[in-house]
Amino acid sequence: MPQAFLVRKYRVPGEEPRKEVFKPAPFYYGTLSTRDAAEQIAEESSLTKGDVLNVLDRYQRYVILNLQKGYKVELLGFGTVYNRFITGEGVETAEEVKATQIRSILPGFTPSFTVINGYRRYSLLGEKTSLVKVNINGTQLPDEEEDDDRPVIE
Repeated sequence: MPQAFLVRKYRVPGEEPRKEVFKPAPFYYGTLSTRDAAEQIAEESSLTKGDVLNVLDRYQRYVILNLQKGYKVELLGFGTVYNRFITGEGVETAEEVKATQIRSILPGFTPSFTVINGYRRYSLLGEKTSLVKVNINGTQLPDEEEDDDRPVIE
């Protein structure tokens, strides 16, 4: 399956006048909900959409509860969810550290991967991912390269 990308303009920080460059950025066709996932899983299994929604709802509560208890939660083949702290300035000694230094708690995520030939292979990506250039509406643009020469990310 190809990953769609479009062209985005970026400003290079720290340079005056600000230099503008263009880079590829991922294009998303939308966001799929838990209901969408339940419907697709139900179509591909012997479970009903309601059964799948119930399991996904329970799993969400399981993850939240265990993060609150101080555990990381590994989602098999997906990655690990954990809490991370946004803190203020550091202090000179360990004894000075206080909970008031924590400004916010955010969820963190590390995707699962295996190392193949010295490179990380992330489980969330397909075996091979080709790239296709699209416009802002998601319509594929003609490629200067032949289809056989399309870049493939492994």
